[in-house]
Amino acid sequence: MYHPLIGISGSVDKEETQSFIMRSYFKRLTDSGAIPLLLSPDMTPEQVEQCAKQLDGLLLAGGNDVDPALFHEEPIPQLGEVNPIRDRIELLLVPAFLRAEKPILCICRGIQTLTVALGGTLYQDLPSQFTAGALENHSQEPPYSTPTHSVKVAPGTAFALIAQADMLQVNSMHHQAVKDVAPGLTVCARSESGVIEAVEMPGKPFVIGVQWHPERLTDPASLRLFGRFVSVARENRC
Repeated sequence: MYHPLIGISGSVDKEETQSFIMRSYFKRLTDSGAIPLLLSPDMTPEQVEQCAKQLDGLLLAGGNDVDPALFHEEPIPQLGEVNPIRDRIELLLVPAFLRAEKPILCICRGIQTLTVALGGTLYQDLPSQFTAGALENHSQEPPYSTPTHSVKVAPGTAFALIAQADMLQVNSMHHQAVKDVAPGLTVCARSESGVIEAVEMPGKPFVIGVQWHPERLTDPASLRLFGRFVSVARENRC
């Protein structure tokens, strides 16, 4: 059986001396039959294009905040740490893998990066900016494998076929979130208060972003999400 090669965009530390990824991403991908590879944040556009052609899929992992300058806003006091190096490489990776018709799975920060890369906007800080309803606990303490709130899955979406449920219980470790959905993306899950929790891109083999961390969960929907991602990556190669 072929094991698809999945490129992962990981974190860069504050001193910009280390690139790293939490092991849970690697573990879930290898358990799903893929071979994960941590991508350099210093690649040129040409190197990114080669990755998009030769790798089988892209995973955008969680991490620090997305710079609001990228969606034409001034930073607010509640903005957390940003990293221009990571922002730059991910804004190259997303369009390159889309052009190559390769599957993309976006987790936490990943759904935010996908949104900004395609022209959407974010809440820089949910607790201070979201006014549509009473917020759930979106910034939980450990253990991160414990769900803290529910999300409603939109029927008829590709994600609904994977979830096989109208409602999911998810974990949550974020304070930024999608505000204005980017052109080409469809909302496929929301929290009870209305926060956008998942998006997808119709017409592509697999482009799904979730605001929670399925790599730390063991429920059937989380396992199917990774399984489907890896399966599409394998099918594209074959």
